[in-house]
Amino acid sequence: MGKNNSISTSFSDYLKNKPFREVLPWIGGDLQTLRDTFVIDFGKSKKNKKIFFPINKILSKKFECDYLLGFLELPENLNSLRGFVIVTHGLGGSTKRFGLRRISRKLANNGFGVLKLNLRGSGSTRYLAKGNYCARCSSDVISAINYFKKFINLQFKDLIKINNLPIYGVGLSLGGTILLNACLDYDENKGEKLLDGLACVSSPLDLSSCSLCIEKSRNYIYQKWLLHRLKNQLWDGLNDEGKIINNEKLRKKIRSLKSIREFDQKFTAPSWGFNSLEDYYVKASPIFRIHNSIKKLPQMLFIHAKDDPWVPYKDTLNLRKESIDKFTIFITKKGGHNGFHSINGCWSDEVVKNWFISI
Repeated sequence: MGKNNSISTSFSDYLKNKPFREVLPWIGGDLQTLRDTFVIDFGKSKKNKKIFFPINKILSKKFECDYLLGFLELPENLNSLRGFVIVTHGLGGSTKRFGLRRISRKLANNGFGVLKLNLRGSGSTRYLAKGNYCARCSSDVISAINYFKKFINLQFKDLIKINNLPIYGVGLSLGGTILLNACLDYDENKGEKLLDGLACVSSPLDLSSCSLCIEKSRNYIYQKWLLHRLKNQLWDGLNDEGKIINNEKLRKKIRSLKSIREFDQKFTAPSWGFNSLEDYYVKASPIFRIHNSIKKLPQMLFIHAKDDPWVPYKDTLNLRKESIDKFTIFITKKGGHNGFHSINGCWSDEVVKNWFISI
C-alpha cells in the first residue's frame, strides 16, 4: 500500500489495523469481481428524491430536452450532515447496480447526502437523453454537478451556510475515469475545483491498456457479458429514437460487434466527435493529462487490486511517481475488479467512507 502525508492519523491507523483480506468463498480476483452479480440486494434506501439534470445535446451548446436522472439519498439526521457525495457507475451499469447502491447506503448511514447519478443513456435515463455516455462525457457531468450545486444551495442553504458542506465524488470502475476527466476539463474560476474530493475504485486510467486486457482469452466471458449490456443499451436508445426500425444495415452492424474495442470504434468514438478509436482512447485516458493539470484536481483517493482481471493496476501504481500530496493511493494484492469483499463487508466502501471523513 502507498500513502502520503495528507492522510489524517486516524485514517492511517484504520488502514494499518484493517488491511484488506479476502473472505471465503470469494477467493481470487475473478470471484471477487463477480460476487456482486451473485448477490440479491434486499436493502432499500429510505429517502430517495428524483432529480432531473438538464444537459446539452452531445457536441453542442444547445439544450434539446436531454436529461440525466439522479436519486438523492439523505441521512436520517440532516443536522449532522457531513456533505454530499456524487456516485457514478461503470461500463454498461446504472444506479441499479448492487455495488453502487451498497456504497451509497454506507455513506448515507454515516451522515452524507448521496446523489446516485445515471450517466447518459443508462438505466432509468434511457428515455431522457439521446446517445450514450463515454469515458470523457465531461460536458454532461460538469453540467449535472453545477446544477446539483445550485440545487443543494437552494434546498439546504441554511445548513451549507453554517457548515460549508463539501461535495465529493465516488467513481466505480469507468465511473471514476469519467469523474476524473470532468475534473480535468472543468474551467477553474478563481481556483475553484469541480469537486472537493474524489475517490476512484478500480478505475482505468489508460483506456487502450484496459481494452487490451479485457480482450485476453481468459476474459472472453467477461467481454461477452459487458458487450451484451452495451449492445442492448445502444439498441434500446436507437430504437427509442426510431433509428432501428426499417434499418437492417444498422441492425446488422450492432449484431456483428465482437469486442468492446470494435464497439468503441464504430459507435462511441464517432458519436462523441473523436477522429478514431486511437484518438478517443488517448484523449479520454486521464493518465496522459494528470501531470499537466494537477492544479485542477481535488484531494484524490485511488484504490486498485493487483489481481484485477479487467483493468491493469500499473497505471494507478505509477501515479506515485508524481509525488503529489493530494494523491492517496492504495494497491492491494487481492480484491479483483471493484470487489474487495472481506469478512466485514466491502473493504473499499469502508475505506472510501473513512477517507471522506478524514479529509
